Amino acid sequence: MRKYKLGLDIEKIDRIISRDMDAHMMKTIDGDKLTVSQAYVIDFILTSQKEDIFQKDLEKEFDLKRAAISLMLNNMEKNDLIKRVPVSEDARLKKIVLTEKSIALSTKIIGAVDEIEHTLVENLTQEEIDNFYTVLNKMRNSLSKRKG
Repeated sequence: MRKYKLGLDIEKIDRIISRDMDAHMMKTIDGDKLTVSQAYVIDFILTSQKEDIFQKDLEKEFDLKRAAISLMLNNMEKNDLIKRVPVSEDARLKKIVLTEKSIALSTKIIGAVDEIEHTLVENLTQEEIDNFYTVLNKMRNSLSKRKG
């Protein structure tokens, strides 16, 4: 019987998916002076169910440290892709708002993400996808308990 190495297999598929997604996204946004990570941030903001998106939401979604997200947002702001707007309840909090420039790019970005997602699931049933997420969440929870 084969001894599975789930961590290693997940890492391998992660690299394959990342390379493919990044290459497809780069081809899609080529010439738009936008990084792949910035494209994913725009996609997240556009497709999020939350009304207001804050830096902490991006840190959680992309599992990145505060400094890394802050640097990315600073660059996005310099390139007129986002604005940080204070909220009335707490002047320290700034929601992240897409600019007209990033909204104009959104069709290309969402199309590229959707195309990759379609490729990933095209041979899977809905039940298989649901089971995959059940297992994925159990693994994530196990790792979270180990950290804490």
